[in-house]
Amino acid sequence: MLDPGDRLLLTDSLRPPPGFQIDHVVSTTYTLDLVTLLTLPLSFTLFASDGIDEDGRVDPIVLLEALRRHAGRITVFCDAGHIAVPRRRELLFAHLEDSVIGVKAREEGGRFHPKVTVVRYIPDLNDQSMAEEEQAREGAVRYRLLCASRNLTFDRSWDTMLVLDGELASDRVRAFARNRPLSSFIETLPRLARGALPRTRASSIKRIADELLRVQFEPPQGFGTAMEDLVFWPMGIEDREVRPFTGPFDRFLVVSPFVNEAGIERILQMSTEENAKIFALISRPEQLDKLPNGTLGKDSTCLVLADAADGEPTEPEIATGSDEQLNGGEATGTQDTVEVAPSEAQLRGLHAKLFVADAGRYARIWTGSANATDAAFTKNVEFLVELRGKKSEIGIDALLRSSSAEERRTRQIRFGDLLAKYHPPDEPAIVDRVQEELERRVEEARRAILATEFEASVVEVAREPKRLYDMKLVAPTSGAASLTGKVECTIRPISLLPNDAKPFTVLCGQLASFHDLGLELLTAFWAVSVTARTSGRTATKGFVLKVSLNGIPEDRQNMLLLAMLSNRERLIRYLLMLLEGPEAALRKIGDDSIGERRRKGGGTWGDFGLPLLEPLLRAVAVDPSRLEHLERLMHDLEGTAEGQGLLPESFSAVWAAVRAAYLERQPREKG
Repeated sequence: MLDPGDRLLLTDSLRPPPGFQIDHVVSTTYTLDLVTLLTLPLSFTLFASDGIDEDGRVDPIVLLEALRRHAGRITVFCDAGHIAVPRRRELLFAHLEDSVIGVKAREEGGRFHPKVTVVRYIPDLNDQSMAEEEQAREGAVRYRLLCASRNLTFDRSWDTMLVLDGELASDRVRAFARNRPLSSFIETLPRLARGALPRTRASSIKRIADELLRVQFEPPQGFGTAMEDLVFWPMGIEDREVRPFTGPFDRFLVVSPFVNEAGIERILQMSTEENAKIFALISRPEQLDKLPNGTLGKDSTCLVLADAADGEPTEPEIATGSDEQLNGGEATGTQDTVEVAPSEAQLRGLHAKLFVADAGRYARIWTGSANATDAAFTKNVEFLVELRGKKSEIGIDALLRSSSAEERRTRQIRFGDLLAKYHPPDEPAIVDRVQEELERRVEEARRAILATEFEASVVEVAREPKRLYDMKLVAPTSGAASLTGKVECTIRPISLLPNDAKPFTVLCGQLASFHDLGLELLTAFWAVSVTARTSGRTATKGFVLKVSLNGIPEDRQNMLLLAMLSNRERLIRYLLMLLEGPEAALRKIGDDSIGERRRKGGGTWGDFGLPLLEPLLRAVAVDPSRLEHLERLMHDLEGTAEGQGLLPESFSAVWAAVRAAYLERQPREKG
């Protein structure tokens, strides 16, 4: 159980089962890295293992197509004030605007803190590897639930992730009572959002919430299969206290990166044991330093991660392009690769949250987002999953045991090998009151900003020689709050540089305006920076707001597509990728006579119709599903004069014939 060598990446856990494809993903997170979200669709398609090189760079064409296919199938609910500011600007962020939903906890001062992902899979009838009998089950639907302790970021912390798979019962009357809390949690998410969801997304989430009642989830190996062996514990979505830790326990263990005295007391109060106490607490040293003496009792043990284990786990680093991508404030979209790197400093060390109780021959485990703090059980929105099984397999001793001599010889590591006894400091930690005051002022201003409903409006100011726009950010005039004298605040679209940020001092009326922006720079994501100063000391907090964006041109997505393609070399790479996959496309471009003539200075990309004829005809005969995505691309390109100009006549003629053959087959394929 909890083998440190058994590491699971989020991207791996999202991949569809054989013969299935992603229908919709609903995810919740406290902090969100837009770069992490940008790359998730790579897990959903045949591009999952392609396009990312060993230096952590992504072919932007591969990433663009993954987003075009799947961004509309991803909905992420995140704490409204904890979207990280990207270090670099990236055109592709525009594809995420509808996917990101900012929410806030119901309780004043609470945080939206769950880390739950629900994935709905449907049969992929175009999957050539899919068994015939599976293809016949067009109505089959599968679900996967991920309950994690980590956020949608590139953190390098020690975390836990529970993966549960299940199949939707075909009997619409059948329901599983234990799934009702999970269903209610998903159904509640849109009501916590800062604004109304688009109708299609709200409908998808409602369907998932309804169907979850009829999904038979299978617990992992080593855990029981009875109804009481799997329990879902959402917290903070209703006006009632949730008490997951009820029942008598022989021993109780807590693994939590954050802990306070009130949190420990609340956990113990939930137990029916008269003299309940914590057997062992595993946390961060700086958190244990703050606990008053006697919080746990003299027989309790405090443990921390050993120095050698701190920060070991890694996630493939996939993130944004460089600032040079937007030369002179204009998106060029001409980079050959998109660099993948985290938006902010990565968390390291312990971040897992686990509660383990021994009771007779059995043990109970709770895993998920909740820390051992009072806020987790009184103010925050959290989610835990409880599992039950034999104590010998999943109990406290099984969790804490170290590797045997034989296991050490084969370099097998147990969780106990990563732990060390906590030694309190000789002197109490010195509290920096000045820094505390600065951070308090920053947080006070941040909450006031988050409580304000901002709107951004776009107005076209020029069409020739290029389309230009003004964009301004406004806030309601009622309930105005002044920030003057307390903090310094700036704001900017994330598509612009930090130097372009505008200061603001009140939360009403027009806060900032930006002029003569290219269409590629229009965005619903705005970066806020809040700084407090005193006596030469500063504290700064940066975060991204997603605001309502009004007046966006209807052809914005098509224009962004053209900005990414930018030239015919990229276009042919895109077309070949759709027809043959990323690796084959790159190989053909390198070997093809057209590419060779281009490198030698002869020929142009304008005569590339013939080299594409063979893969086009092969797709018609063998794999028409590839033409579905090509049809969408051609439709979008032909929808603008700029896109029509990018398409050479030679290819347009070839495509017209292939399209006619493809469309002629469609009725027979579907009939």
